[in-house]
Amino acid sequence: MVEAARQGRGVLRYARPARRALREVRLPMVRPLIGAVYAVTQVWAILWHFAVTVFYREPVFRYLCRRVGRRLNLEGAPPLIIGNGRIELGDDVHVGSPCTWDVGPDAELIIGNRVSLNYRGVISVRDSVRIGDDTLVAGEVAIFDNTNHPVSPARRLAREAPSAAEVDPVVIGRNVWIGLRCTIMRGVTVGDNSVVAAGSVVTKSVPPDTLVAGNPARVIKSLTDD
Repeated sequence: MVEAARQGRGVLRYARPARRALREVRLPMVRPLIGAVYAVTQVWAILWHFAVTVFYREPVFRYLCRRVGRRLNLEGAPPLIIGNGRIELGDDVHVGSPCTWDVGPDAELIIGNRVSLNYRGVISVRDSVRIGDDTLVAGEVAIFDNTNHPVSPARRLAREAPSAAEVDPVVIGRNVWIGLRCTIMRGVTVGDNSVVAAGSVVTKSVPPDTLVAGNPARVIKSLTDD
């Protein structure tokens, strides 16, 4: 059949021209009609998002957390929460989608007021991660207070959890800006008002009012209000 179509024999000789003709079919663009259809779909999308958030996403998220403040803004699906550690959020927190929070037993994840956590964020907690008020965390940021796997080859092969020596709390201060695709490693404190440039890997604590960048992150300059 394919060969016949290629040679232009039989009914299939019309298949290719018909396909080309169908690809050129366009409906007339009647602006009022298309505008009305677009408006209806947008209103429906807003109402659907509101209903799903109010009646499912936010109640489930609040159930999994110890405390969630007022005016929580879930951008989409709630974070995938692994573990049963303590999670607390302040008021006016924005959470992007999707995100993954791995909070182990006896661990705590404390998020302050007016914090924005953007899309595809990963937070892994075995002891404590604290994020201060008014901090902005961009998309695809990873925060670890542990090595995630043991450094020891034998213990890693045995699928053991990180040891106590491989766990160290992370503290992110107030009014911090963490750029796109940054990684914050265990034992790090990021001081108030500091900025972590996009793509940085922070392995040492950052002083307040400081811009850091690079892998590993290094101090670029002090920040002042001009």
